This record gives sequence, C-alpha cells and structure tokens, in this order.
Amino acid sequence: MRAEVLEQVFVKRAAGAYELLLVLESAAGSRERVNLTAPGQDEGAAMRFLAAYLRQEGLGISRRARVRRHRGQGLEEAPDLLERLRSISGTGSQPEGGSGRWD
Repeated sequence: MRAEVLEQVFVKRAAGAYELLLVLESAAGSRERVNLTAPGQDEGAAMRFLAAYLRQEGLGISRRARVRRHRGQGLEEAPDLLERLRSISGTGSQPEGGSGRWD
C-alpha cells in the first residue's frame, strides 16, 4: 500500500542545506521513510521545499503530524515549523481515516 500522509519530519542542518527525514503512513498503517535534502539557508525555505514535495507526490499531512529539529545532541519538538508547513501547504489537518490527499 502506498503511503498517503506525512506523520513525522526530522529536520537537521547540514552543509548549507537541511536534511529532512520524512515518516509517511498509509491508511492501512504501513510506514515508509523518505530522505530529502532541502536547499536553503533557513528552516522556512526547508518547509517550503517540503510543501512542494508533498504537493508533487499527492501527500497530505496527518492530524497527528510532528516536526522535530536536531539541536546539539538531541531532538526538540518544533510546532512552529509544523504550523508553517500547514500554512504553506494550505492543507490543515487530515481527519483520521481520511485519504490525506490534496484537493
């Protein structure tokens, strides 16, 4: 089954770009991991790149979605980036059991 919604994003600054690890999920519950390199000098550019990728792939954003950023040796929740991603994508939350697809 093909993944339909974004569940988690891990954001890490690396070599003048951002590494994004996406965790995607299908309606049946199977998960898929995708690694992307987002060009840009700030996290906002990385979220715009991710929104374009989601649109191109026909993926939605789960209601339970989480964004985490690497800070030093650990991870921290980044609700500001999730809100920015939702705002850019215009998708808002997807209902549980919904297709998660863009209209």
